[in-house]
Amino acid sequence: MTNDCGWSLVEERFELDRCKSYEGLFAQGSGYYHVRGALEEPLPDAPQNLRYWRMPTNVTSERFRESLSKWGTYIPGVFGEHPLLGRELVNLPCFLGLAPIVGGTPLDVVSGNVSGHQRTLDLRTGVLTRSLRWRVQGVDLELTYERFASAAHPHIFFQRLTLTPSADVTLELAATIDGDVTTNGYDHFASLEFHMPERDMLECLLETDVGDGVGIRSRVTCTSEASWRFAAEDRRARLIASISVTAGATVTLEKRTSLATSRDPEQRSADEWLADVSDQSWDEALAANTQTWEQRWSACDVIVDGEPRDQRALRTALYHLQRAHVPADTRVAIDAKGYAGEAYWGRFFWDTEMYLLPVYLYTDPDRARTLVSFRVQSLPGAQQNAARYGYPGAKYAWESDDRGNECCPNWQYADHELHVTADVVYGLAHYAAATNETDWLASTAASVVGETARYWAARVDQRVGDDHPSLLGVMGPDEFVPLAGNNAYTNRLVRFAVQQAVTLGLATSDEERARFTRIANDLPILERSDGLVLQCEEFERLAEPDFERTWLDRTRTYAAQVSQERLYRTKALKQADVLMLMWLFPQEFSDAQVRQAWDYYLPYTTHDSSLSASVHAMVALRLGLQDEAQRCWSRAAYLDLDGGAAEGIHIANAAATWMMAIFGFAGMRTALQADVLTLEPRLPAQWSRLAFPVVWKRQHAFVEIDSRQVSVQNRSGAELPVSVFGRRDTVPARGVQTWEQPS
Repeated sequence: MTNDCGWSLVEERFELDRCKSYEGLFAQGSGYYHVRGALEEPLPDAPQNLRYWRMPTNVTSERFRESLSKWGTYIPGVFGEHPLLGRELVNLPCFLGLAPIVGGTPLDVVSGNVSGHQRTLDLRTGVLTRSLRWRVQGVDLELTYERFASAAHPHIFFQRLTLTPSADVTLELAATIDGDVTTNGYDHFASLEFHMPERDMLECLLETDVGDGVGIRSRVTCTSEASWRFAAEDRRARLIASISVTAGATVTLEKRTSLATSRDPEQRSADEWLADVSDQSWDEALAANTQTWEQRWSACDVIVDGEPRDQRALRTALYHLQRAHVPADTRVAIDAKGYAGEAYWGRFFWDTEMYLLPVYLYTDPDRARTLVSFRVQSLPGAQQNAARYGYPGAKYAWESDDRGNECCPNWQYADHELHVTADVVYGLAHYAAATNETDWLASTAASVVGETARYWAARVDQRVGDDHPSLLGVMGPDEFVPLAGNNAYTNRLVRFAVQQAVTLGLATSDEERARFTRIANDLPILERSDGLVLQCEEFERLAEPDFERTWLDRTRTYAAQVSQERLYRTKALKQADVLMLMWLFPQEFSDAQVRQAWDYYLPYTTHDSSLSASVHAMVALRLGLQDEAQRCWSRAAYLDLDGGAAEGIHIANAAATWMMAIFGFAGMRTALQADVLTLEPRLPAQWSRLAFPVVWKRQHAFVEIDSRQVSVQNRSGAELPVSVFGRRDTVPARGVQTWEQPS
């Protein structure tokens, strides 16, 4: 893979064993819908219709079914009901099919005589380009594919195939919509039918197993005289153009596809959406798409002068974060695979608040608003979750669908990973602080704060002989200690969440106010006699892990190589837990305490979770451990670039890549950690410059950091208070202020 100033992802040649990784990495989407980066023609021996039972398990250690390719077409919010796994995002028919057939031989990059195959994703515009040479029946065909999910017309996908033969040839060009697909091995289609509404149109209409209607319509045009025919099979249909092309002449086939569902806020058919762009040329449609992407990038691009791969990692992360966000739809958030795969069933986790939200808060607060509003609108689901356990209030789901229902099929997480309920309130408070919308927290979001506090008041225990309440039987972020008592991270986040209810005066009686206050004040953060912050009551009594004997293959996760019963009785951490707590609340722990926790917990940490390395990078920078920070940065930032995207994008890790750059290397504090824009830069040696836009309490600024100085350009019409290197200052409206790096 090569780099073009950090703006291009290039697949230099087709390699079958890396096909799925590129399908995830090259995912495209408009926000409204998303498609994996599959080729325009099917691969041999790569069926998409396999029926099998995916069983509930630990996803981190799960071995996914072997497959050469995985198509994916996803519309956020279109869920189906799986008999074992709960509600999951439905994989819809693949509409990408667009391929030549010569003398009955279809294009085949695996067994055909294909050379010069290359694909390039332009991160600036989301345009995926593919070029290749195919020799078939004595003729060389030069093929160029271009495609993009329109950011300007979110219901439309544009494709174009340009073909030039070396000799006269008669061939067919087939445009396909293929509904012979499953989701995690399960068929969610209650009905599926195909039509040819007009001579140049192909239509698929389906109904899911929960009653959602989906329409997909393609219009196909050709620059050469062609005869058309419609061919439909059981679950797929093709529109085929037969053409004759002279040597050296160029033929262009264009395919425009629209998508619509019965759950859309604006009820229009796929045909009506397609009609909106009927008068636009390809160049006009591309220009509109490019303009929208330019606006997106102006708000969030992070510029790194130095290591080219680091620049590419940041822009890849930001590309997928912009693509995956669903604009102006509070009924969904961003699923854990960035709508680029099915591994996490299209559900929403604590990632929403603790990783994804900050990126949008400090680049585009309107996008952040949809994420927090999702939690507000899904409160009824959280209340139902609490009621199922016999509690009042609201318990947010560890794996949430669009309704807020708990869909996790594994009892350990669904029953005990409770910190997500407190994380939700942390996210609401973070939004209010970062946008100066404290009234929103006290009004619109108050029901969430109050109802979750009532859940905690019922969930805590008072043990005989203790002078404090306790949270027992919980699972912290670590996830390898399943039934912990007084997990430090969970307790501190619960204290924070319940304190919000106290501050907002949400208690309905003196008795309830007293319970809230006691939890907020007295839920313990346990420390050892030497001051070590304990992850939980049980951690030190667990067995030593003996990694040298039990973790033989360090290229695979630890959890994939030991039994669960061994995992649950061993001192092993999946990811940062106490260190995550210390990063969120840096002012509450001294450097000595943080270093003590680092030295104690790091040797036990397996980093099985993709979310672990980024937190360690930011903590390492606080401690001045620059080499450790760099190692953690590389582990996290390059994850999907190095082949980790086969089952979808690690979208929270993409957000964490931005966090490492901004909160880590730029040393910016969050609005819950500082009252003014605060910067304490610690650039890695290979970076000569770091520059980025930031929105601080609705004021826009641009920050530039190099080895000599830090400058802040205030792009707003009011003074901007700042703190740089510990010095408080003010940047005048529309002005620039510069500070020299301390010697």
